[in-house]
Amino acid sequence: MIITPETWDKNKEITTDIAIIGSGCGGAMTAARLSEQGYSVIIIEEGEYVSKDDFDQNARNLVPRLYRQNASLGTDDQSIRILQGKAFGGSTTVNWMTSLRTPDWVLEEWAERFGLNEYLPEHLGKHFEMIEKRLNVHQVPDYAISPYNRIILDGAKMLDLHQKVLPNNSKDCIGCGSCGLGCPYDAKQDMRLTYLKDALENGATAYTSTHAYQISPESRDRHIVKATMQNQTIRFQAKRVVVSGSAIMSPLLLQSSGLTKGGQVGKNLSLHPVTAAIGQYDSEMHPTYGIPQSATAEYFDDTGYGYWLEAPDLELFLAGVNFPIIGPQRHEELKKLSKSAVIIVLVRDGADGKTDGEVRWRRGYNKQNGRITLKKVPSIRYRVSPTDRKHLMMGLETAIKIMFSTGAKRVFPFLNPSPELTDISQAPEVHKHPFQPNRISLFSAHPQGTCRMSKGKGVVDETGQMKHYPGVYVLDGSILPTAVGVNPMISILASVSRAIELGNLNL
Repeated sequence: MIITPETWDKNKEITTDIAIIGSGCGGAMTAARLSEQGYSVIIIEEGEYVSKDDFDQNARNLVPRLYRQNASLGTDDQSIRILQGKAFGGSTTVNWMTSLRTPDWVLEEWAERFGLNEYLPEHLGKHFEMIEKRLNVHQVPDYAISPYNRIILDGAKMLDLHQKVLPNNSKDCIGCGSCGLGCPYDAKQDMRLTYLKDALENGATAYTSTHAYQISPESRDRHIVKATMQNQTIRFQAKRVVVSGSAIMSPLLLQSSGLTKGGQVGKNLSLHPVTAAIGQYDSEMHPTYGIPQSATAEYFDDTGYGYWLEAPDLELFLAGVNFPIIGPQRHEELKKLSKSAVIIVLVRDGADGKTDGEVRWRRGYNKQNGRITLKKVPSIRYRVSPTDRKHLMMGLETAIKIMFSTGAKRVFPFLNPSPELTDISQAPEVHKHPFQPNRISLFSAHPQGTCRMSKGKGVVDETGQMKHYPGVYVLDGSILPTAVGVNPMISILASVSRAIELGNLNL
């Protein structure tokens, strides 16, 4: 059953076995697995309930409905924008479907650094297989690789770089290219159509447009979650509470609830920082059509850290905001988008042993944005480390070379100010650009790590249970001990599935 503001019966006292806050990967997997066992499950989702009928490809209407903070969430100094979904299904409703397993070397690092031997490849293999089957994960067929993705494959071959075609979670996809605004054909096998559907069929209830703001543990088997719908408070009483709000929202909820013993909640933020370059060609590149992110080229050193390249569809609502050219020339260059292609550079951050990122509530004077607030407000801070910075610029140089190798006439890296490059020999010049906040455009869609799982110093144990609060679990991207170095949807699903297998919420 799905409860919306229109169908709510005004019941303000609800009892359940399990209250899950959030309906993205972690919440959906948990709801499916526990409801299948016969437990009563309630999902509390802050965003709206949406279906394919809502996805009319009108960005003006959909961006405020589908993205947190109208897709403008970012660090305090706005040096990094963070795209997060805020709707039924979480970010899986608006992602670009890339479906990759956690690399073995990442899982081996988790075992070595955090004692998580239970998450070695031999233990996660069956979870990957189960998830890939449920989500219909398969390699994008050759005929469906769009021109702006083809340049990665062709250019990487010319430069003798490792490249491959990517898998995604689609079924009967026609390549309309509107993934970032929800799939109007239900081809994307996101959480709404898979694990949330399973949970609902097993008897779970989802409350949408419902904001959970406080968790109060009263005993191991009794917890109160307070939430609001239509400005009215609802109290959910549950034996277990599962926080699955994302690596940004989960630590904020735990902090506002006072569940912070150990001092690690909100620390260790990883972002997979992203920059990009846009190239202009003589031929049509159809950047808003075709299956996005169907190819990649990558570089990882012997420590398991490095960068990879992808080509998302050039969503107009993103291109209009992020295009690197400013001033009078901007309007003219935007007219050329049909003959343009964009390559994004993603970095597995943490190469220097840790990441310098944190999510927390702050009040008073914020020196990063110059604002003064009397009440506490959410704060995100992050700085790219020296080695991660090196990898980011290496990736940007590679992206520029790929574009020129495949026929680009001009390339604009996302630098401020952005140079107009006209020859492949100019690619190394990006290393001379000052790497300072807002001097290079940075983005992220993969926040991770703020409720780190660890046998040692961390927020949750190997089952996802908070170390100082029995009966309260965190099961989402925030528990990943390090950045995973791939688009994290499958990693989150598999890690949560394994955590449930290990502990089953101690029910």
